[in-house]
Amino acid sequence: MASNHDITSRHVVGVVGAATAGSEIARILAARGAIVVVFEQNARPYGKIEDGLPRWHVKQRHDEYEEINRRLDHPNIAYVPLTRMGRDLDFDRLRIEWGLSAIVLAHGAWRDRPFPVEGADRFIDRGLVYQNRLIYWFNHYNEKSYDGPTYRLTPGAIVVGGGLASIDVVKVLQIETARAAMAARGIKEDMVRLEREGLDPVLASHQLDFATLGVAPCKLYYRRRVLDMPLSDISPDAPPKRREAMRQARVKILEKAMRKFRFEFQELRAPSGLIVEHDAVVGVKFSATEIEDSHVRIVESDVEAPRAELTVSSIGSIPEPIPGITQKGETYTYADQKTGLLMDGPTIVFACGNVLTGKGNIKDSLESGTEVGTRVAEAYLGLSDEEIPIADGARKDAADEAAVISTILAARPRLAPEAVASLMRRVEDRQREVGYEGNYRAWIAKVTPPDLE
Repeated sequence: MASNHDITSRHVVGVVGAATAGSEIARILAARGAIVVVFEQNARPYGKIEDGLPRWHVKQRHDEYEEINRRLDHPNIAYVPLTRMGRDLDFDRLRIEWGLSAIVLAHGAWRDRPFPVEGADRFIDRGLVYQNRLIYWFNHYNEKSYDGPTYRLTPGAIVVGGGLASIDVVKVLQIETARAAMAARGIKEDMVRLEREGLDPVLASHQLDFATLGVAPCKLYYRRRVLDMPLSDISPDAPPKRREAMRQARVKILEKAMRKFRFEFQELRAPSGLIVEHDAVVGVKFSATEIEDSHVRIVESDVEAPRAELTVSSIGSIPEPIPGITQKGETYTYADQKTGLLMDGPTIVFACGNVLTGKGNIKDSLESGTEVGTRVAEAYLGLSDEEIPIADGARKDAADEAAVISTILAARPRLAPEAVASLMRRVEDRQREVGYEGNYRAWIAKVTPPDLE
């Protein structure tokens, strides 16, 4: 963190969220002379790279951990872990009382979009599970120190979704239920191998096939057509021929994934009700839909009512609401969305990354620009042997946002030395409260579980 001899007239910026976008913005602002206070809700700063990206991306995850470490281990950056906005630190107090030059919200989109059936949230973790909680459990349940919810993955699960994140969920279900069925036969198989090679080749190496394994496949339901699945983005100004080629590429991506991981798919279905028995969800009622002028329209109600012990909602992630920040629907209300400006005033407030886009899919971190190509999507889904740098796109976008913030800050007065000193005393008080002693690398070594994958 910034030491006493650095307390000169300068800007002090609070960054909320320490993962890819937050650490990149912090690095750039710190390199330009600001003191940057990074508030992180967890002990470790890796966000969705650690908790939302399935753990079979072993090398990519660890590479990004070190990138984030390198950025946060800067003399002008003060790391404040275990500090969640709205729970441990009041946003309005931070904005009004602390005297920061600016606040940048980079805390991502962690809240699951509600399952679109009235009253569904009564059954969370009673037959209905949300994606973010499931993937967090999957990434950490092997750790001895894990003390969160535990999930039993059952064959034949229902998944409601349609994007890359929902295929991640499907892969978790298919790989884990296949591993459990093999373990019942005395066969211990590696998760990473199953993800890399696919179910059929690994089963064949044990003189098995998927049919004789006896595992009912999970089924993914999507309210639009497979042509509409956001597996690869299409530029708004793409010519019609290119747009159609990209749509057809989505079909091929899904077909490859279904063959490799042995799941089923149903398009044009929207959930319309839950089947509940003994106060738990045991199935979902679906209505048939059609697409009319890009809108989903119900054409027939309750055409299908599959039953399953487990239903996973994977219909997207949105930013957490924070008291003190007004919202319009699922996104924050902006003074200027083009620059990410939320609030002006003595402490100016910006949003960046998935907070700004209102999205929480890993896809939105894959590649910068308006079009995520099929090559990138296939590599992410394990449908090719190519390795992709998971966070390069998000980091480039964050760098662009940091440049905008730096330009705006340059035109504003710096804080006086006594204001900087007072502010940093507040920071050090909070660090002491959470047991952080000021050495970033030592802290990371201390809070990293020895059995973290």
